Amino acid sequence: MLQSFKRGLLATAAICFAFPVTVADAFDLKEIARYSTGVFDESAVEISAFDPAGKKLFVVNGNDQSIDVLELAGGSPDTAALNKISTFSLADDESPTSVAVFGDLVATSVHGSKDEGRPGKVVFFSTDGNRLGDVSVGVLPDMVAFSPDGKYALTANEGEASGGLDPEGSISIIEIGESAKAATFGVTNAGFEAFTPDELRKKGVRIFAGKTAAEDLEPEYVTISSDSKTAWVTLQENNAVAVVDIQKAKVTDILPLGTKDHSLDGNGFDSNDKANAGDIKPKPVWGLYMPDGMTNVEVGGTTYLITANEGDARDEDERIGKATIDANALTDAQRELIGDRLKISTVDGDTDGDGDIDRIHAFGARSFTIWSTDGEIIYDSGDDLEQRTLALLGGSKFNSNNDENGSADKRSDDKGPEPEEVRVAVIDGTPYLFVGLERVGGVMVYDLSNPSAPKFLHYEINRDFNPTLQPNVPAQLGKMRDLGPEGITFISAEHSPFDVPLLAVAFEVSGSLSLYQIKP
Repeated sequence: MLQSFKRGLLATAAICFAFPVTVADAFDLKEIARYSTGVFDESAVEISAFDPAGKKLFVVNGNDQSIDVLELAGGSPDTAALNKISTFSLADDESPTSVAVFGDLVATSVHGSKDEGRPGKVVFFSTDGNRLGDVSVGVLPDMVAFSPDGKYALTANEGEASGGLDPEGSISIIEIGESAKAATFGVTNAGFEAFTPDELRKKGVRIFAGKTAAEDLEPEYVTISSDSKTAWVTLQENNAVAVVDIQKAKVTDILPLGTKDHSLDGNGFDSNDKANAGDIKPKPVWGLYMPDGMTNVEVGGTTYLITANEGDARDEDERIGKATIDANALTDAQRELIGDRLKISTVDGDTDGDGDIDRIHAFGARSFTIWSTDGEIIYDSGDDLEQRTLALLGGSKFNSNNDENGSADKRSDDKGPEPEEVRVAVIDGTPYLFVGLERVGGVMVYDLSNPSAPKFLHYEINRDFNPTLQPNVPAQLGKMRDLGPEGITFISAEHSPFDVPLLAVAFEVSGSLSLYQIKP
């Protein structure tokens, strides 16, 4: 992989600091329209979903606790525009987290009271804005998704601990009835009561001490098989994926994801935010994949899972120099890291049970991974995301924060570029993978024709890194452009109002959404 990457750098040397950046002219993303709320870092644009019949995007606006409706206007890509035409308002105690569309139904997941541990809801609207009702689901639903056949809507209910309470995580399966009235929809919660902490720990699933499996497991993201029979759900903090039988409304398995050996060539990363931006090299650290976004794709009749390995911590992180580490158990190379600034896990790596750390674990793998449906690794992108952002952006922009300019290298001690979302689009028979990088920004594109060896094609980043721009000045925020990609929506040429494939990217930090024409 490293050799092919170096060849790619030679091919792009003349354009490696241009925006956008690409390996070959055979693929391009062209921005054709942009919508901006002008609201900075308040989740004014989070997740979007597309209505092919009405040519509209439904967008989660966490700042206003609503769903904003954007019309894709214009007769061609050259005259395209995104116009806000209406808003679906929610109640004061309904905080939206996700949105999905199927047919003439719009579903949005909403939180109840976090501190009280109340169940959340899924609120249903018609695509023209009539509220059809709501159904109760598990605690803190973080995502909602329709099955491909439209018979079910599923939520990942995180059940995150707060205020001294730790509600149980679950996956809610909503059976969509023939009537448009949500009151007729049946709901079943698939929980984790059948699993014990000991059995899961033996498998390699992260379960905190003193917790039941149901309390500790925290569903994050749902992807559903093309036959609508199986769902896979990321359990981000637990470094695992749950397998759900949709018709039986039952969690049938939990797949541990294991760790990534960052000491291997091609698996390196920059671990220090204070020295030598772009110092990417192998280190004696084990990475916890901890994926956020996940998707699935069928290639050659085989289904693959793809994860965005963001990483996440639950008050368990500490700089390596301050953590309680057994220096006698470490190799010389590991001891050298103690003076570094990397944030590591304080609950993983105690191999001898004496209360101190014997193996160093970091959060996230700074990569995307392709898995079999049994949880076996088919491909991991290694250090490709950091290597390419360094080569294509330069050290003055590498591993920047998503909420401030002039912040190069500041994410190196944390989780690097933080791949947040993955989305697959099949165009003219070729599967393409889009990877959103939450921190430094932008979307990377890969050809997935060979899942064991994806081919990098393009990096699209619509961000002005000028260090004089300040986000708290509205006029300057607009100049910074798009910050913090959160959700990616593919629109096929068949459903596009312009008869060409499109990509909508929602940016949570800048409160904006950009629409791109895909030119494969």
